[in-house]
Amino acid sequence: MKTGRSHRTRRVVGIGLVAGGIFLAACSSSSTPATTTTAPLGGKLTGDNAKYLAADLKAPGGTLQAAGSTFVQPFFTKAFYTYTSKNQALQVNYSGVGSGTGITDFEAGSVAFAASDVPMSASDLAKVPTASGAVVQIPDTLGGVSISYNLPGVTKRVRLDSTTLAGIFDGTIKTWNASQIAALNPGITLPSNAIVPEVRADSSGTTYIFTDYLAKAAPSSWTLGTSKTITWPSSAVQTPKNSGVASSIKSTPYSIGYIELAYAIQNGFTYAAVKNAAGTYVIPSLNSVAADADQKVNVTSTDFSIVNEPGATSYPISGYSWAILLQKQTSATVGAGVVKVLDWTTHTGGGQDLAPALDYVVLPPAVQNANRTALLTVTGPTGETLLTK
Repeated sequence: MKTGRSHRTRRVVGIGLVAGGIFLAACSSSSTPATTTTAPLGGKLTGDNAKYLAADLKAPGGTLQAAGSTFVQPFFTKAFYTYTSKNQALQVNYSGVGSGTGITDFEAGSVAFAASDVPMSASDLAKVPTASGAVVQIPDTLGGVSISYNLPGVTKRVRLDSTTLAGIFDGTIKTWNASQIAALNPGITLPSNAIVPEVRADSSGTTYIFTDYLAKAAPSSWTLGTSKTITWPSSAVQTPKNSGVASSIKSTPYSIGYIELAYAIQNGFTYAAVKNAAGTYVIPSLNSVAADADQKVNVTSTDFSIVNEPGATSYPISGYSWAILLQKQTSATVGAGVVKVLDWTTHTGGGQDLAPALDYVVLPPAVQNANRTALLTVTGPTGETLLTK
């Protein structure tokens, strides 16, 4: 399939990268920074949080290999670096290779845990060797997918709805001054230049969240499906990873693409106000993503979608990233490291305290509670409990 540009691949490995090294230089346009927020609604934290987190920092030594989502990579980079600084015995090397590749690596047993913006499906789970036992999947962070664009000469923020976005990304809306876009943006002089859709070339959970939104919000218009991989029109420029799409948007005038909010904010990109289920145009921010998640706090690995939720302040293209690990670990030492670092990362008092400064939303208390319940079921090879106070 033609893409209009050769794919550019960049493999980012390890936890030693500073946050600024992950993000790319800003476009010439600017966007409104996200506001800070407290944790969403959904109950209170239960249990003795402090004792668990103190025990988590006593994880055994060694190095854990992990891979997957680029959606969560900026958060993981900071969280794992901070964890190692508090517990010098354990290091986590996380490779941002995309959700699909992370799942493939997990199925092959080449990583201690994986991360994906869409949990493993029944067909994915069937590829895990039976001897490995059950798979545990827990939310590790919460963020939004921005619709970022590079539109020279346009200083006012563009508004878009699901039907128009469907037309832009399926190739039926071809120019910036098309009637469908102009109708949503009175008072803005839009150029006649061709739209350059920027999309993911790899198996991507960010793609899944975006196409899940289009399928739910514009079911009669979106015909390309909901998946980590999409057969895009020939007009689309395909690039691996969130960082790759961000780089391509930056270097391509009149382009538009979907990228995780943290990448958009750190790059200073302009991103669209998107019409939500209540009919309100909302920009992605920590508050608007939290408002969307507030509408459905009891997510599970089989009922995980939070796109297009109701509420006047909800940003409709939001989603969780999920950490994936074996319930029965093959090594008690490695398993203890995995559950301790993931417990610390997914709870307030630990890694979640870092989320707002990195442009992610703190996991709702109900999700944090469910995470600990799930991690307490993880055992070593002879059934020994790995997460203890």
